[in-house]
Amino acid sequence: PRVRFFHWLARLDRCWTADRLARRGLQHPARCPLCNQALETMHHLILGCPFARQI
Repeated sequence: PRVRFFHWLARLDRCWTADRLARRGLQHPARCPLCNQALETMHHLILGCPFARQI
């Protein structure tokens, strides 16, 4: 159930990633906290982050 819920949130772009926090004017880290290579977006976390791909 938790994976299905996360998948649903990700599809709706409702996860609190850095790009979403920036749109709301909230403080956020400039880069992905896992790999420190790119802006943290849902696309990056699921498909592009080398650290997340290893897991």
